[in-house]
Order: sequence, then structure tokens, then C-alpha cells
Amino acid sequence: MNRLSLSGVSLGVVSLIIALYFHLRFSGNYSLSFDFIVLGTVMILVPPGLDDLLKRRRIKAIESRLPDFIRDVAEASKFGTNLADSITVASEGQYGILSGEVKKVALQIRWGVSVDEALSQFAARNNTPFVVKLISTVIECNRSGGNLSEVLNLIANTSKETQFLTREKYSQLRSYIIIIVISYVVFLLTVVILDLQFFPKMAQQLVPGNTASSLYLLNLTSIPEIENILTGVVIIQGIGSGFMSGVLGDGRYLSGMLYAAVLASAGYVVLLLVGGI
Repeated sequence: MNRLSLSGVSLGVVSLIIALYFHLRFSGNYSLSFDFIVLGTVMILVPPGLDDLLKRRRIKAIESRLPDFIRDVAEASKFGTNLADSITVASEGQYGILSGEVKKVALQIRWGVSVDEALSQFAARNNTPFVVKLISTVIECNRSGGNLSEVLNLIANTSKETQFLTREKYSQLRSYIIIIVISYVVFLLTVVILDLQFFPKMAQQLVPGNTASSLYLLNLTSIPEIENILTGVVIIQGIGSGFMSGVLGDGRYLSGMLYAAVLASAGYVVLLLVGGI
């Protein structure tokens, strides 16, 4: 987590502390408390979420081109060159954001670093299960000897197939993200309808002197409390739905931080606009 993310999280924690202070100091003033709660939640979730999003985009770009690089190394090794020389030759190719990394590996090899060490450092810089497993397999292949070109081609093809199956898996799960968002919107609309239609009519029935008010187990002070509870539920539901969307998107809760911030803050703003808070 970089300094910007840490600053955002720190400000978010401060906002939550201020929200707690307003809640305890000014009993019943939920509006200010909710303002700081939502602000704090957004500050806590958005900076790390953006940082993770940028890192994941970089990692995905590297992972998508790494099998292509391994295949080019395999092609270069067909002429009897060893792995170190094959990597140096293949590093001249264009692999998008991966190009800088493979050029760094080739440069380390030229400086006398062993090919195993250079590849291990590459895996450490881009520490994901896919990269680590792929590079470890290449290192073991180099140590064991044999037909280097054939084995590297097999590794490249297998890793491509693995990536395809993973994309297919999560592309099918992403359709459920739409269902989660729609469910949240439906719940939010239900709360809005209660605020605009049901609670005002109930308040009219609960005016002092109205004989019908005795039929209810509520009083006029109960309605704002119910509205505040529903507001809190909307915020919590937004955060939970956001994190679940992240899990369905790529299997990680961290990916749901931005979803959670957007859904929770959007739901709260909608309630502010309709006067439900």
C-alpha cells in the first residue's frame, strides 16, 4: 500500500472517529454521524481500491504476455542455444508492459547474474501464483536438461490454456455481479418508497388525538429511528454487495473495495436527495 492509500485510510479512520463523537456527544443527531461514516468508509476503501486496481491491471498485462515470451524463448532455443542466450534474444521482442521486465532479466544475465537467479528475481518482483509457478517450472526445466525448446513450448501452451479457462470461469461469474447490483437497487428503491409514501402516511395517523393511532404500537418518535436504521442497513448492504461483487469478479475481496465505496455512497446520496435522512 503506497503513501496515498495510507493517507486515505488514515483520514477515513479519523472520519469514523468524528462520526462516533457526534453520535455520542449529540444524541439523536444521526445525520452528521452518517455523513462522517460514509465519508470515512469512502476514504478507507477508495485509495487502496485504486492502488489494487492499478496493480492488478499491470499484473494481468504481464501474465497475459508471459506465455508469449516463453514461446519466443523456446523458438530461440531451437538452434541449440542455452536458456540464458535464448532469453537475451527473445528480450528484443515487444511484449507491452512485460518488455521492461524481460529486458531487465536479459541485462542481469549480461552482467553475469545466473539465469536462475535473474528469473527468480523477476518472479519476486511480480509475485503472483501464476508468475511464480510458471517461472519455477522454467527454472526446473533448465536444471533438468533435455529438449529445452519442446518443454518450453509445452509450458507456454499449458499456461495459455490455464489463462483461458480462468477467464471463462470468471466471465461466467461476472453475470452475477449485475444480479447483486440490481438486488441492491431494488432494496434501495424499497427504502425510498417507505420514506416517501409509507412513513408520511403513518405519521399522519399517529398525530395526538387521532383514535386510529392507538391501533399502532409506534409513536411519532419511532419513525425517525426506523428511518435511521434503514439508512444504516442501506450503507451496510452497499458495502457487503460491493465486496461480494469483487469476489465474483476475480476471486478477491480487495477487488470489491471500489464497488463497496460506490454502492454505499450512491445509496446514501439517494436517501439524502429524497429526504429519507
